Amino acid sequence: MNFTEDLGQLSKEAKALSNEIGMLKKRCNRMPEGNSKEQLKAEIKDKQFQALFYVEKIENLSKAKKKKA
Repeated sequence: MNFTEDLGQLSKEAKALSNEIGMLKKRCNRMPEGNSKEQLKAEIKDKQFQALFYVEKIENLSKAKKKKA
């Protein structure tokens, strides 16, 4: 893959995770307190870390591209 394809793929994955996180948060807000809600909060947190990873990779790719130019 080239830079543009890599960046596009990472952006798609980050956006998909963002959408998924939004849906999970909506569901979590409607849930009663309990173990299920705590498990869902943990899942949301994991997905947020994944999204952050993709954002950092995008930034690193962009910086590397600028250094080459």
